[in-house]
Amino acid sequence: MTLEERELLEITARSLLKLEKDIIGRVAGIEAVLHALFVTEGNTALALVRLRIQADLLKMKGTPSPFLNSLLEKITADRSGNIGSP
Repeated sequence: MTLEERELLEITARSLLKLEKDIIGRVAGIEAVLHALFVTEGNTALALVRLRIQADLLKMKGTPSPFLNSLLEKITADRSGNIGSP
């Protein structure tokens, strides 16, 4: 194996590991959303409260969920953009 091939293999391996980490994080966030909806029996307002608490706890532990944080930010932005709408 040449040095160039080895470098390409190492770069590819690092990229795959990063992708795996990203996907695992997203799946964990999706599981948290589904669990919150299940536990609250579809009550979205209560599910959002649970998800915000969970996101805050993860952040305090030093392991924030980018997926969960992004979802909550989007929902908050969507709701604040609809203020005053009929």
